Amino acid sequence: MECLKCKKVLAKKGSHFVCQGPCQGTFHRNCVKGLSADIKKGKNRIYCNNCEDDEGSEEEEEEEDAQNYSKILKDIQKKVGVIPGLKKHLDSITQSLSLLSDKYDTLIAEHEQSKLKINKLEKTITNINNKCVFLEKCNTALEQKIHDFEQVSRKHNVEIVGIEQLPGENVKDIVSKIGAVIDVSSADIEWVRRSRPMKAGGKPAPIIVGFKSSGTESRDRWLANRRKLTATTSDMVTGGSASTKIYLNEDLTRNARVLLWNTKKQLHGTYKYIWVSNGKILVKKSDGDKSVCVRAESDISELLNKK
Repeated sequence: MECLKCKKVLAKKGSHFVCQGPCQGTFHRNCVKGLSADIKKGKNRIYCNNCEDDEGSEEEEEEEDAQNYSKILKDIQKKVGVIPGLKKHLDSITQSLSLLSDKYDTLIAEHEQSKLKINKLEKTITNINNKCVFLEKCNTALEQKIHDFEQVSRKHNVEIVGIEQLPGENVKDIVSKIGAVIDVSSADIEWVRRSRPMKAGGKPAPIIVGFKSSGTESRDRWLANRRKLTATTSDMVTGGSASTKIYLNEDLTRNARVLLWNTKKQLHGTYKYIWVSNGKILVKKSDGDKSVCVRAESDISELLNKK
């Protein structure tokens, strides 16, 4: 057997110290610190230094635990004392939440009512929009019918552009001279007039020639022979000073003129042929293609999209 402290072998004979503490170890007497002094004092020593320290530590820990428990208890008592105030505060919060819940329920109900009203309004707006689209289409169709009727009323007319407007002119004689140039008869002409009064410094107004209802063939011959005016200028017919070129066209309505101008402007370079026949604006992309009638601005957009 050896000493638990110094690890040296203990003599079989002799007095040794046996610890009654947790270690239950056997020591040389000299290896137990303070043992001799305790014996002299008559103190009965039963623990080695390590067990004695552990015992003291346990006591200190117990004392410290007791202090901690006392402190925890005081904290608990302090917090428990706050509970009544917290309960009042919680009651106040509960009441406020109840009021908020009622208001929230009211808002939800109002929101649902608003959604129903909005849905009804959206349906009403959709119906109104559909009616507007329908009315726009009807209006467009009516405008087209009015235009067609107005254009038909001019089917017996031709328009002469580029004739200088002189004071005291006789437009009927001027038209007869033009007829002679292009080798057509003027016998079926019913009336002749300028389209508007003369404006100072402005372009001369076109001359409108109205043929008899029975003179449709005569009017068509005028239009068929209009290329013979290529070398004829205004001064050759009127004796005036203007040498502008003379053009013979169909008599178009104002809307038809604007549409023709826009058609030429937007489709120029894309469509090879753009012309007017019996009041209708026709276009053809190239030789051999089928001619297409342009009746509105939307037709121009469709033709452009087909490029």
